[in-house]
Amino acid sequence: MKRTALVVAALLVTATALSAQQSAQQMFDAAQKLKPARLTSVERIAPTSESGTPFVVKGIVLDPSGRPASGADVFAYHTDRTGLYAAPGAADPWRLKGWAITDAQGRFELRTIRPGPYPNANIPAHVHLHVTTACCGRQEREMVFDDDPLVNRAFHDQHGPDSMFLYGHPIVKADGSQEVSYTIRLR
Repeated sequence: MKRTALVVAALLVTATALSAQQSAQQMFDAAQKLKPARLTSVERIAPTSESGTPFVVKGIVLDPSGRPASGADVFAYHTDRTGLYAAPGAADPWRLKGWAITDAQGRFELRTIRPGPYPNANIPAHVHLHVTTACCGRQEREMVFDDDPLVNRAFHDQHGPDSMFLYGHPIVKADGSQEVSYTIRLR
């Protein structure tokens, strides 16, 4: 009897994980239908009227050999300053999202606001990043910020250099806006 209960529990956990993966894939696919026909290497995610600290995310995408990956499709989304992706029941679950395409040097820039951490959770604020290239397919990363109190020594130890996390240190500008840079090496 105990073995049967364990098997059933394992099947339920697996089914729940698969359902979450399918749901995330369905949300990703739905978001891609909203992708603009023309992109540049500098794009905007949050409108200038969005409440929060103005934030610029700069990146360079490198292929596995370390060369700039030009023409890479970059899709990013994040929470608002309060840590929410969208209002409950909203038709678009990722309200703050955007796309860019890397330039000849593999660079891109996303102008947005600084995201907040999820409410009542121990997960640091982050920007989800999907990079798609001819050489390496679609790869996901999460960009976190070294000045976030939740990105501490334990977080670094748990999520080392081979994890999906990219670490960046935001720079505060004279006008109060912030800027952060990342290097994304594709696998």
